[in-house]
Amino acid sequence: MQRRTCEYIFQHLLPPVRRACLLVPELTLSILTSSNPLWNIPYQEAMDKMDRTDPWWAFLWPGSQALSRYVLDNRSLIQGRRILDLGSGCGASAIASKMAGAMHVIANDIDQDALAATCHNARLNNVTIDEYLSDNLIEKPSIILDKHTVDLLIIGDMCYDHQLSQQIVNLIKTARRYHLRILLADPGRYSFKKVVLDQLKGIITCACEYPIIDRDYTESDFDTIQIWTT
Repeated sequence: MQRRTCEYIFQHLLPPVRRACLLVPELTLSILTSSNPLWNIPYQEAMDKMDRTDPWWAFLWPGSQALSRYVLDNRSLIQGRRILDLGSGCGASAIASKMAGAMHVIANDIDQDALAATCHNARLNNVTIDEYLSDNLIEKPSIILDKHTVDLLIIGDMCYDHQLSQQIVNLIKTARRYHLRILLADPGRYSFKKVVLDQLKGIITCACEYPIIDRDYTESDFDTIQIWTT
């Protein structure tokens, strides 16, 4: 049987949700929320219907919520800049960057479905993402930093385990050599605190903290989301 396309999923299983997030009501996104019938059935049954395994791009994760809110509230940091959204997922942060006046936005995710979701969601919000990259930039950031002019790197919800967190630390150190500013969002995961904060003391500072007011994602043991910057 032919694998269901992303277009089928968006049209039949993940219809657009207006005001998709209470923290960022400006966004319309095709994401999985508690109002969707798939939310209330067993996980494997939902995955079978979507014909996918672990569709991370179908959720609006807390870091993406906070990053989207932050860039929309701090347009002076975004306007006229070249933005790289690392691990773009459903595309919320990249879309918000365009809405905030970014000159050029690159969405990066190793999952081609995530890039398709970002493109689809960008259309829903009447913006155009300028470039899509599926390279693993966490492991090889020079792929883009040597070839593109980037002013700001935004990273949300990437510190799920110690290995990923260490890669983010290495990436931030590399980005600093290119004089690249970084915005990093995390709700306080253990690996983020244990690895990133321990190794980047004096390099990153907490710029803002938002309450989690929308519980439509799979983690529920956090109360706030922090934005960290270099």
